[in-house]
Amino acid sequence: MAIHLYLDEALTQQISEGDFSSPEAESYNGTDGDIKDRQLYVANEQTGLASAIDAAQTSIALAEPRFADGELIIIDGEQMLVESGGGTANLTVQRGVANTAPAAHDAGTTVYSGYDYTGLVLDPIDETGTDESVWYRLSLTQAGLDTAPQGAPLNLGDKAFQQTLSFWRRCTVLPGTPVQNKLDIKLRLTGTENPIL
Repeated sequence: MAIHLYLDEALTQQISEGDFSSPEAESYNGTDGDIKDRQLYVANEQTGLASAIDAAQTSIALAEPRFADGELIIIDGEQMLVESGGGTANLTVQRGVANTAPAAHDAGTTVYSGYDYTGLVLDPIDETGTDESVWYRLSLTQAGLDTAPQGAPLNLGDKAFQQTLSFWRRCTVLPGTPVQNKLDIKLRLTGTENPIL
């Protein structure tokens, strides 16, 4: 999926997906027990145009390397198909996909992964050892964390390509928890990816 979790509302700090290069990490007092809340964000892959393009250009430069070959992207109302250059900041695209009109776009305009999502669900999971996924509570609001069931999934619903969703997670570490690096609690995001047609 071309959707990610982020630590910040500006979407500059993407949480890594399995390689721990940029985890959602905090330090806890396991001796006395500790509780910490954090707001997290869900958004489509995105960046900006590095330079303006006219309505006919098929080579576009991005501010950051994004997107994969064969992926749909959307700039303003125009959809494009990435033909080559995926994973780099210089793409070759097919313009005006899905009967959208090719148009000029200004430098800095946001380029989104061109997919909407339905039925998004977040689920705290623990894949190894003892199951500490119950340390997590998830809610759409911080106040809702007080009554959210431990370790339960959170229904985020549907998301349009340009929309950013947010949710809260509470991690509770019980008193007497041994000092350790806990690396296997993950947030799994599932849903249906739908091209914008």
